[in-house]
Amino acid sequence: MGATEKIADWIAKTAYEDLPRQAVERAKRTALDTVAAALAGCTEPAATLITGYVKALDGSPQSGVIGSGFRAAVAEAALANGTIAHVLDYDDCGMKMGHPSVMVLPALFSLGQQLHASGREVLTAYILGLEIEGKIALHADFNNGERSLNNQSWYGSLGAAAACAKLLGLDAGRIRMALGIVTNLACGVSANHGFGIYPTGAGNACRNGVAAALMAREGITAHPDIVEARNGFLHTLVGPGQYDITGLAEGLGNPFYITAPGIGLKKYPSCYHTHRAIDAVLQLMAEHHLTARDVTEVDVGTSKRALRVLAYSDPQTPPETPYQAKFSMPFCIAAALVDGKVNLETFTPEKLSDPGLGETRKKVQLSLPDVPIWPGLADVGPDTVFVGNPVTIRTADRSYSARVDILHGDPASPLTDEEILVKYRDCAGRLLKPADIEAGGDLLLNLERLADIGELMDLLTGPVR
Repeated sequence: MGATEKIADWIAKTAYEDLPRQAVERAKRTALDTVAAALAGCTEPAATLITGYVKALDGSPQSGVIGSGFRAAVAEAALANGTIAHVLDYDDCGMKMGHPSVMVLPALFSLGQQLHASGREVLTAYILGLEIEGKIALHADFNNGERSLNNQSWYGSLGAAAACAKLLGLDAGRIRMALGIVTNLACGVSANHGFGIYPTGAGNACRNGVAAALMAREGITAHPDIVEARNGFLHTLVGPGQYDITGLAEGLGNPFYITAPGIGLKKYPSCYHTHRAIDAVLQLMAEHHLTARDVTEVDVGTSKRALRVLAYSDPQTPPETPYQAKFSMPFCIAAALVDGKVNLETFTPEKLSDPGLGETRKKVQLSLPDVPIWPGLADVGPDTVFVGNPVTIRTADRSYSARVDILHGDPASPLTDEEILVKYRDCAGRLLKPADIEAGGDLLLNLERLADIGELMDLLTGPVR
């Protein structure tokens, strides 16, 4: 058996009862976090525009669009829901995968509602989808981050197809077809980073996964060994010599990606590459009772690879939109200095035009120290220990330095249930009534008991406040 056949066989045979309890518990919490990001993102410009686009298609009312009050055809609902959940860049992160959950879970919520799938069925498919996208990414080189294609969108498409095929109950043969079909659909280019189309990388992965699984169910064919075939998934998208799938299929579920390396949840609605530096700045400001007016200069260590993502980080050139500001290290650090926090209100037009924040942004300088900043180096060994961004704050007469290696929210220091609920309630409070906020949180944290995922989707779809 080749890699694709083994993968498909494993997906087909793995049942809810085979999942470790730890994987299930973590999946419910990452699901809650993903829904939080979606509820906060519903009113963002890119979210309202994609929602308007889907509504104008006037498709069959099969699945709800989060925060919209209407239903759409299942694949288009998946497109909208994936985009909405990713639009704030407040969703979770995973090693080599970028943003794991948002590529899979909105597809399952959309398809699951049409199928009247149970929470247990959705959880099973979700964990398996994360496993496929995550493990294949782990077997590819970090240098993928140097390429012009948006690699998380193609891994995500594969994970979404695997998850949706599982939810449909396809056999191993048709799961192989779904993986082959979705490879034909996967795309996304890095040049669109920072523009309104970029969050649709997640939405498109979700739509791709739904469409591929449904096509496979209808009998449409594709290369049966797409993962390992010459001119297939890895050969074409990752590149010859840039991957090694030795032991990939044998390592599925041992351990599950969601438990190791695990998935990090965000405390701040900005690029994950800014979080350790923000933590270090806030730590120094609190310890030494500093204000933004005390600061003459801030030096933040980062990496060339991180700056490919933090594409709007020239201190002298301000980001043009709140979305671009999320990918500006100087802007995020300036907000931490001026406001003593970074939250949903940080990334607004008002903050973007704040003169004090603009002047403080110009004090932030970036350097490239020779240390393995998370996850900064393109070529690392399996035992590499990543560190946080070195930060030095200078005042008129002193300098203070700090480095936060283990970020609270990372798998090594996970957010508590209460901290995740605080984030969820803050995000959901923008749209849902208080009673619906609590009901939604309860459904998500007890997802394995939910008889029909449509109950949750009806709540998330609206009518909204």
